[in-house]
Amino acid sequence: MGGTSSENRCAPERSRREIEEILERKNITFDALFRLFERLGTTLDLKKIVRLFLMTLAGQLKLKRVVLYLRIPERGCFDVYHMLGFGKETQLEPLDADSVFARWLVKTDNPLHIDDFYTTNTEPLCSEERFLKCIVDEGFAMALPLKDQNELVGVIFFSGKVTEERFTDFDMELLQMLARVASITIRNAWLYQAAVRSKMELEKFSKAKKEFINHTSHELRTPLTVLKSALWSIDTDEPDGGILVDMAKDSILRLESRIERLLSLNDIELNETAFDFRRYCISSLIEECLREVIPELEEKQITVDVDDGAKYREINVDAAKIKIVLRSIVENAINFVQQGGKISITTYISNEEPGTEEGTEIGARSTQDNGSEVVQWGSESCVGTRNGSALNQGSIGTIGSYLVVRITDDGIGIPADEIRFLCEPFVKASNSTLANVKGLGIGLSVSQRIVFGHGGRLFCRSDMNRGATFSIWLPLNE
Repeated sequence: MGGTSSENRCAPERSRREIEEILERKNITFDALFRLFERLGTTLDLKKIVRLFLMTLAGQLKLKRVVLYLRIPERGCFDVYHMLGFGKETQLEPLDADSVFARWLVKTDNPLHIDDFYTTNTEPLCSEERFLKCIVDEGFAMALPLKDQNELVGVIFFSGKVTEERFTDFDMELLQMLARVASITIRNAWLYQAAVRSKMELEKFSKAKKEFINHTSHELRTPLTVLKSALWSIDTDEPDGGILVDMAKDSILRLESRIERLLSLNDIELNETAFDFRRYCISSLIEECLREVIPELEEKQITVDVDDGAKYREINVDAAKIKIVLRSIVENAINFVQQGGKISITTYISNEEPGTEEGTEIGARSTQDNGSEVVQWGSESCVGTRNGSALNQGSIGTIGSYLVVRITDDGIGIPADEIRFLCEPFVKASNSTLANVKGLGIGLSVSQRIVFGHGGRLFCRSDMNRGATFSIWLPLNE
């Protein structure tokens, strides 16, 4: 009786000590997690983030070994990113991202026993068999999926405890908590790295672009000036000779125009281009543009129809720059049209905003909280405001009235999914090579920036083998 009474008195004491030990362990764990989250808030270095997570996980759960697999989209698999508890010579197999095992992991947020996979009555592939055998042979027993919006971004494989103890409910809660935080933190680190890479690529492209343009201007402008001076000094009384000289002069002028357009790509940069806005008749610019391309039109026997609904209507524009836009689009039409083809040019006044029938806008747009609008062309962007000049004037809010110039051809067309990329410098439609279309692919890049600098919008609608239509919407601002 006395022994039984003594045991009964010790039971509450034991229970109290166990509760105190559990609470102490939880306090230590939460303190470690707080320190982890505090350190994570100071870095976006993925390697450091992963190392901190695995060290905290292994330390708090007393794991023998742990490894993190991260998804590598370009390779279509998950591969080892960092591991603890291994020798340097350890080699682990990659996991196919489309494997049955990977699809099994994505179904849950909870830690899973690897052995449970074999109870799903699903036959693994040979590559999965090798992977699972490798994982199990290295002493791993469990897998913790890392998910971001129901997409598997990584997997943590871990062994049992050094103490050989079983995992408690608190251990499982801790694993789930760390998995959620790890997924978010890894995603943020990836986004940051992608932004850094994009910035570096932009800077690299900008440097290469300027070097290329400067080199081209040096190599082409100087001899062209000499050649131009020599041609203009020739005075011949021979009729045939005069025709040849005139043809040579026209060619020199066209080449000079192309070089100036190339140089415009270097000049038309954010907040750097001076626009000379004056009242000008767009109809006159269209006529000048068509006169300059008469030789190309006659060579391919192209018919040009002009429906000038906005005839004699003056608009506040930089005439020289809008002429570059018109010339660029007309030359593109000539290049893509077959022998004996047709080009139509229509002008009219619209009192409504452009609709979906205009096609794809070249340069995606979005509005910021302060009312400014961001125009994205390729990998570059420009912010416009409602006041100011040059590119700062490129706001596209509800303006009221537009003068629209629509240029349509019956050529080979442009693949619809490539239209939005046409504003990128030196990018041409994929079918331009097959059609032997010449050019550097800079005309639309320059044109987009000029149109935006006028507060306007540039659209393209096209289908393969059914021609293309480019629409220039310029605000009247009257």
